Amino acid sequence: MIISDEVINDIRNSASITEVIGHYIPLIKKGKGYTALCPFHDDHDPSLSISEDKQIYKCFVCNNGGNVFTFVMNFKKCSFIEAVVEVAKIIGKPLDIEIEKKPKAVSKYQRYYDLLEDTVKFSNYMLSTFAGEEANRYLESRGISKEIIEKFMIGYNPPKDALSQYLKSKGYKDNEMETVNVARVTNYGMKDVFADRIMFPIHDMNGNPIAFSARTMRDSEAKYINTASTLIYNKGDTVYNYHRAKEDGHKANRIIITEGVMDTIAFARADIPYVVSTLGTACTQKQLEIIATISRHMVFCYDGDKAGQNATMKAVELALNMGYEPSVIKNETGLDPDEIISNGKPKDLQNFASVEITGIEFAFEFYKKIYPLNNYSNRKEYHKRISELIEKLKDNYDKENYYHDLYNLTGLVRNNSLQIKKTEYNEVPIVKKESKTLEGIVKAEYTILSQMIMSKKAVEIYRRELGCLFDENCEEIAMMIINEYRHNNECSYAKLFDDTKDEKIKGILIDIASMETLSSQYDEEVFKGAISRVRFELSKNRIDDLKKKISNCDRTNQDKLNEYLKEYSKLIKELGGSYGKNS
Repeated sequence: MIISDEVINDIRNSASITEVIGHYIPLIKKGKGYTALCPFHDDHDPSLSISEDKQIYKCFVCNNGGNVFTFVMNFKKCSFIEAVVEVAKIIGKPLDIEIEKKPKAVSKYQRYYDLLEDTVKFSNYMLSTFAGEEANRYLESRGISKEIIEKFMIGYNPPKDALSQYLKSKGYKDNEMETVNVARVTNYGMKDVFADRIMFPIHDMNGNPIAFSARTMRDSEAKYINTASTLIYNKGDTVYNYHRAKEDGHKANRIIITEGVMDTIAFARADIPYVVSTLGTACTQKQLEIIATISRHMVFCYDGDKAGQNATMKAVELALNMGYEPSVIKNETGLDPDEIISNGKPKDLQNFASVEITGIEFAFEFYKKIYPLNNYSNRKEYHKRISELIEKLKDNYDKENYYHDLYNLTGLVRNNSLQIKKTEYNEVPIVKKESKTLEGIVKAEYTILSQMIMSKKAVEIYRRELGCLFDENCEEIAMMIINEYRHNNECSYAKLFDDTKDEKIKGILIDIASMETLSSQYDEEVFKGAISRVRFELSKNRIDDLKKKISNCDRTNQDKLNEYLKEYSKLIKELGGSYGKNS
């Protein structure tokens, strides 16, 4: 698939880098630009800087940087052409073209994915048959619509080992079915693990089916049974509904975390799509790392019973230990989300989800039930527990206020009292934008290039008064700028970035675009000062070179010696006294 340069240029020029990046991650306004938590490394303080006027972004920790197309390529791990199509869609200029899909690399587990995909299709189909009538009635009684059934690919595994018989007819072997735990070998042959149960498929981060949670319709049986650990499934490494929730979670900058699949589905019924499940109350570090790739604004919504609230506290503490600052949906109903929506209307769950408190506020209330504040020992233990959590926060303003609340509750003060630095509310951490200080010739050449990108007049002065630079990469960028003005009568960092495949040149362009010490507008005095600085260095280097040539010149070759001496005298005269001072 080929897209013309004209179309690519139009998309790039029409796109706002803040609109495109903001489509995927939340941005924080800072001065003339924006910052954000970098999605390309484990970032806890905003280190991604976005320049609206230069249409360039850069992370000052991991050095990822570029223009709108680069960000989409890196974020979605797609090709340049796919990124152009994606940006066009975001800015409302969709391209009516078909992207030629590259064949996916075949996973060593592809056979198992295929087997489970066929299981999903079979069980989903069975809901539409006579065998699935009871299951359909059950789902309908729980408020599960046909749209929800199709979205979550809910199915039904009939009794009498119908699934394993179907999979055999598709060519799957007994040991393959057993490996992924949909059937097991017994003295009576292959038996379905989830016979006569409603099936909820579980997928990995890429959308491959890897397991099932299966619910009975009989009161005499265990309510749920789940896929055991297999080659492709480990519950503690899996986040249910991740592949569906990630885009909405990016946009909302919020991800709600529930216990089970029915809770996640309950939120979907209430038109809240940015919801995932940890498949039980045992939330793990790996699951939170996965969830953080969607949003670091994690909102726990476990069940309202005692077990659910205990699990919430453990998850909050785990998240705080990992550097996140979680929230909790305040649940005083004693119900889980599925029960809330089943007992009322979607609006009930929407209202319920809007009552959000911080993880520390939840801890205040949770530990008060464990340590009633009616004696010194309880107040002491309560104070210690809460203090340990407050200390994990990064914002000193929050710390100060939580400690104030804690003192009001317990009457106790801290040992080794924290020296609180005065911090403005919602203050954005300052990102150090330069890992090195630009001095001398490097700063002069960067100044020349930035001024040339901003002004065609600067290009004319450069060609007339200088014409070359010390650094070969800077020299290459200067030629690219001249060529850009020659063909398009304008120049931009974003266009230059796409015009080269050289990573060193890309890096210099990003550095120049992101350095606040360089002037943000064309200044002829500044530009000519930089020209003079480079010209001086070039002349000084030529003088040093001529000294060596004069010293080594064959004295019998008087013409050559006179030529060197003449050029040497001319340069010394041009530099005047400045050569001796700066050499």
